Amino acid sequence: MISGAVRGRGIGDALALHLLKADNEEVAVVPARGLGSTDLVAQVRELVAMSLGGRTDRPVYHVHVDPDPGIANEAGARARWWALFEAEFGMAEQPYCGAVHVKHGRRHEHRVYSLVRPSGGVVDLAWDFARREKVGRIVEFEFGMRPVASKHARSIERRLRAEGRADVADWLARSGSPKAPCPIARLTPWERRLQERTGVPLDTVRRAALAAWNGSRDGSGFVAALRAHGLDLRLGRKGLVIVDASGTAHLATRVIGAAARRFEGKRILAAAVHARLGSLELEGMLDGRNGNRTQVRRTGQDSARARSGAGSSGDGVGRFGIRGSDRSSGGSDGGGRRRDAGGAVAALERLRGLPPGRALMLRRNLSGMDAATIANLSATARARAAAARIEERNAYEKERAWRLWGMTDIWGIPLQ
Repeated sequence: MISGAVRGRGIGDALALHLLKADNEEVAVVPARGLGSTDLVAQVRELVAMSLGGRTDRPVYHVHVDPDPGIANEAGARARWWALFEAEFGMAEQPYCGAVHVKHGRRHEHRVYSLVRPSGGVVDLAWDFARREKVGRIVEFEFGMRPVASKHARSIERRLRAEGRADVADWLARSGSPKAPCPIARLTPWERRLQERTGVPLDTVRRAALAAWNGSRDGSGFVAALRAHGLDLRLGRKGLVIVDASGTAHLATRVIGAAARRFEGKRILAAAVHARLGSLELEGMLDGRNGNRTQVRRTGQDSARARSGAGSSGDGVGRFGIRGSDRSSGGSDGGGRRRDAGGAVAALERLRGLPPGRALMLRRNLSGMDAATIANLSATARARAAAARIEERNAYEKERAWRLWGMTDIWGIPLQ
């Protein structure tokens, strides 16, 4: 029994339309529980509206189960899986809706659950993947199937014994699954969807990145090798990213590490990637796409802009990253919108590299700041944060009132 799940907000009709997709050979809407609407789109909307009072911003849990084709009683196996799943997570009374799909001759079922309880509490989904795997192993045992390989097999066996299911645990141990090497998926579901959307095979990016890594000895050589393969290296929000031909960014440490493990059998650690590439100054991503390339520079080397003094006024405003009152961004210390990978570390290096006289002036000016000014700035920041919280709460109440307008529960009582 293979299962998958995604937790989200559920706002909009995308989820319901996904469950009704016409590319399936068959689509059958399952009877909903705890909902008064008759069609699936309205049921998902009602489910989200009922969950707005919960203490979470992701109140919807989309779960699907895909029985093995060898199971004789496929419908019975699905029913047993859902019963065990609801017992495991305490969701036997939670509202849900869903659909059964037949695709490529295989039948699987989707359900969309509300995670918000009547008290406003939220269903605990800790370790949900391993817990759903445990449910699958029980169903496979009861229906005479072999266990599906899982990296959680050892912990599942221990958990089954602790819960009094020694029969299932013994069956799992006899299969050799707890001692087998952990299976590694070639692509995660997110990577698979990304590959389908961009049309660029992830293995192609991995092979090119690994070839560039093995064919270079330093950061600049790695960037040159990447560009020879039609890729580029940029600064993303979470670190260095490799940009493919479609403009999609892939985290460099993940691509290189996964490529080495897949094609060479030994993973290249993120620390090794940072050690080789950490000294590079690179252009950042522009709106998530691959913008114009800039020259790769080492930390400590001045750019042409810095050497020519561009961006600095005669009175000194704009130098050393100081923001002027009429400027939208500061200097090269990363103030305002960053254009390269200076960041805090590079800014610190530039401050340390100031001439002794200028460094002394800067230290004297900073130490002479009035304490009252610092206190006022702190109070202003707290006030802005409080205003932001109030605005967020008002927006939430407006959205909730709009979604509940004119809606009633199954007894005809208006939702509030």
